[in-house]
Amino acid sequence: MKIFLCLKCGKAPEGFPLKRCGCSYEVPVINGVYQFTEDAPFVTEGEGLKWLGYENIGENYEPGYFYNKDADVIGNSFNLASFMSSGKTVLDIGTGLGASAISFALAGLKVVAADISQVMLESAVKRAERHGVSTDSIIFARMNGYKLAMADNSADAVLEVDMLHQVDQPELIISEILRVLKPGGYFLQYGAWSGAPFTEEQQAVNVIYNNAQTDIQDYYSKTLDEAGFNGPLFSTWERVDAYKRENFTLYTTLSDTGCYDVKNAVWTLNMGLHKTRTRAAGAKQLIPEGMHEEVWAKTDIYAKEKYGEDYLNIKRYMNNRSGILVYKVK
Repeated sequence: MKIFLCLKCGKAPEGFPLKRCGCSYEVPVINGVYQFTEDAPFVTEGEGLKWLGYENIGENYEPGYFYNKDADVIGNSFNLASFMSSGKTVLDIGTGLGASAISFALAGLKVVAADISQVMLESAVKRAERHGVSTDSIIFARMNGYKLAMADNSADAVLEVDMLHQVDQPELIISEILRVLKPGGYFLQYGAWSGAPFTEEQQAVNVIYNNAQTDIQDYYSKTLDEAGFNGPLFSTWERVDAYKRENFTLYTTLSDTGCYDVKNAVWTLNMGLHKTRTRAAGAKQLIPEGMHEEVWAKTDIYAKEKYGEDYLNIKRYMNNRSGILVYKVK
């Protein structure tokens, strides 16, 4: 099985997990993460390519994981493994904390969990250890998506979640995805659908929650603008979707993967505002800490005056079910 490219000679040695290349080069490993790049975790200035890794976010990226690690739910993607057959290779590009990658590995697939952030990957390694994932099934790799250290036609599928709009030239990432995909391979993304219908009472509760969340986030953003922060402009969802439509066509949908299926679970505003409060989303991590603390303090005062001291415990009901959208190369 030739998956990875040697950083020294450029050839693809056999091995999953990795073995020493015939040229004697061995990929460095730091805290369980293979080092396939020395690039910075994020680059937002200068003339070259730019990207926004999540090095300053870490476990804050997943609110549920942050607040309750005992509820560290990993999606059950056994139907994906059945669809692809066990032992196939999946690249999870921008794996983050590794929830999807770990799910795939537990379902019998070989997984390359790639990200530019060492901090995110180290958390993913610990998560995999808690779930007893074998290193024969998953490799955590620090890679730059602009130049994947993987051989041509080496992946049966590539998963991308919430990453392409964090780079300034997503078309180059898509070119890399196309390069590493095997002929007939799949490009995967998640979709979410409503589950059981809400009662009238639940709908009324959700209206209150949604209005409060939108209002508070808008106040924070307006106050942040007034403080003088201008985050870097990367790609928009519309631009990314245009490149996706240009290169891929929807092949099928795998429903009920179990990545989340919460069916009337309660989600508080504390969770809904978590990424704003902790700067755990995109360019927010680049906000100077002092500026963020000042802006959030004003936002907190505003929210308490308008929604009460206990505003963070305003609740909503969830009924989402997940699925995997399976695309094929045009």
